[in-house]
Amino acid sequence: MSKNLIDTNLIIRFLVNDDPQKVARVERLLKNKNNKNILLDIVIAEIIWVLNSYYALDKKEITYKIKALIYVESVECNAFLINRALIFWEDNNISYIDAYLAAVAELGNMSLYTYDKKLSSIKTITVKEP
Repeated sequence: MSKNLIDTNLIIRFLVNDDPQKVARVERLLKNKNNKNILLDIVIAEIIWVLNSYYALDKKEITYKIKALIYVESVECNAFLINRALIFWEDNNISYIDAYLAAVAELGNMSLYTYDKKLSSIKTITVKEP
C-alpha cells in the first residue's frame, strides 16, 4: 500500500474542476484502493480558506465538498474532528480556524482561552480570558 501526502492544490483542482486533465489524475489517485492519501488538518484549513476567499463559495457548499472528501475510502484524516469543526463553522459567525479550535477544545474537554467573544456562542465549550 502506498502512503501519499496530498497538497492543497491537488484538492482545489479536483473540487473546482477547472482543469479536466488534472482533475482526472487526482480522481485516479483518490479512487485507487491501494493508496492511503493523507490529508493533514492544515491542508483542510487551507482548502477551506481558498474555496471561501478566492472562489467565493459559501460555507454550505464548502462544507458539503469537504465532508464528501474526508469520507473517501482512500483518504486518511481526522474526519471526526474536521466534521465537528465544520459544524461549528457553518453554524456560527466564526472563522474555520476558530471552529477547529472549538472542536479540539470540546473533544479534549479543555477550556479555550481567547479574547474572541464570538466563541462564547458555542455552548459545548468553556471560553475564558487569561
